[in-house]
Amino acid sequence: MIIKKLKLLNFKKHIDKACEFNDDINIIVGDNESGKSSLLEAIEICANFTYRGKPLSSELSTDLFNSTCVTNYLQGNLAQNTLPEILIELYLDGDPSLRGNNNSEGEDTEGIFVRVFFDPDLSDPYANFIANPDNVSTLPIEFYKTEWFSFAWNRMTHHNKKVNCLFVDPSRLHPTYGRSKYINSIINAALDRPSRSTLNLNYRQLKARFDNEADVVAINNNLDAENDVTDKSLKITADIGSKTNWESNLELTVDDVSFSQIGKGEQNQIQIKLALQNRAEDVDVIMLEEPENHLSHINLVQLISHIEKKNEGKQVFLTTHSSYVLNKLSINKLCLLSNEYSKLSDIDEGTIKTLKRLPGYDTLRAILAKHPILVEGPSDELLLKKKYLNNNDRLPEEDGIDIIVVRGIGFKTYLNIAKILGHPIRIVKDNDGDHQKNIIDWSNTYDAYDFITCFSPEDNNQSSLEPALIEVNSNTEENLDRLAKVMFSTQTNNTYLGLESIQEKKEFFENWYKGEGGGKKKVDSAIRIFESDEEIIFPEYLEQAINYEP
Repeated sequence: MIIKKLKLLNFKKHIDKACEFNDDINIIVGDNESGKSSLLEAIEICANFTYRGKPLSSELSTDLFNSTCVTNYLQGNLAQNTLPEILIELYLDGDPSLRGNNNSEGEDTEGIFVRVFFDPDLSDPYANFIANPDNVSTLPIEFYKTEWFSFAWNRMTHHNKKVNCLFVDPSRLHPTYGRSKYINSIINAALDRPSRSTLNLNYRQLKARFDNEADVVAINNNLDAENDVTDKSLKITADIGSKTNWESNLELTVDDVSFSQIGKGEQNQIQIKLALQNRAEDVDVIMLEEPENHLSHINLVQLISHIEKKNEGKQVFLTTHSSYVLNKLSINKLCLLSNEYSKLSDIDEGTIKTLKRLPGYDTLRAILAKHPILVEGPSDELLLKKKYLNNNDRLPEEDGIDIIVVRGIGFKTYLNIAKILGHPIRIVKDNDGDHQKNIIDWSNTYDAYDFITCFSPEDNNQSSLEPALIEVNSNTEENLDRLAKVMFSTQTNNTYLGLESIQEKKEFFENWYKGEGGGKKKVDSAIRIFESDEEIIFPEYLEQAINYEP
């Protein structure tokens, strides 16, 4: 069974949202509070009729409703027809018995839905409730009911449910995890039915032997020896009824250590791997909440490799804040939650391969940043930050401006992502001595994307950041000396000050960067500028690139 699409109405963060999915892996990303977790919770509600592992009917609360729709109701006339409702629809593929047009789109297709709405049988009590509107301060969910149906108008139950969904969420871990219903679901997902039956039978036989232990028999013989409590036989015995929840009395151990006592990272890995291990048909959908939690980089590498190999035949949904997870599992599986829902399924194969092979790049920063700026190296990053700090008395990150060093994979990989998403992005790029070829002609390849903007020195002599910085501070010898004082070590600056003309000083500056260890000198100088209180002049193209309205 495959989930093709999810539609949400008034559920938590999502007033009205439609999300189409991939048949295999779906990597849900978004900023904090964008609704990633609630998307997985909605799938769990519709597939299992449970919320956070418990029956939906017992977990119904105002927290499930979108806050805006609740506010609109409370500020309105409180009429019965203004009561908001929640609708969650899963559009599916894999079971013709679910086909029908009982969905919000009126489409003849397979699917199921959950609806949380006002119970019309309670109209009279509701009328009494709102008789004094001033006393109404919350959504009266006590007057609500839930329904679970297929698109074919067949009532769904836990006995005939069609989508077997497992939600692996580390936040549900509890000190008594080894005895919880949550771990039972994971253990059951890793065991086939014969194995579970064998465990059940042996466990019941073990409990049966308890009653025949000599010490137990002696205790029972003395329990009510005089029949003062009852004239019948009173015994303490083990419950071995066929309906006994035997799983709740078993515990998972790792190297003989209770599961609840091992590290959170190891708990996270084990539960995910157990969930993925089951290749039987009784689990269709696996949802993972931030698999990177509590894991070192190497353990995360191993876990993601395991997910890649073991997800065959299952549809996987996972949320993440890790660029590594996104890049390694394939960036074309991204499902972005922002103002609009976006997918990267059309991204080119070359970009996918590059990031799979080199996953340690900050692609998520470029995707999620409100105002991303791509730069070639750390020197550009530091000077842009310093310029913004000088202008605004705060760092650019505080205003949602994220300056990202593209390093080894270059601008193209990041821009291939930006082109698909249509997100505004700025680039600060060296002209490398040929502004026409490396800036104008290069930028022309992105003419169709007016949200991509490039900033660079126009003068070919200002081939990179350092020559541009030297040139703009050479308008007076005083300014150039101030720059030298900041950028040079004391010894180098003394040599520089011994030169007679400003031209000699400029040449010294330029040759100093071209000499041995030039790369390190550039970064060291940028750090000194960032940390200095001296007033130096910044190139105009840096000013333009960082000039965002706060």
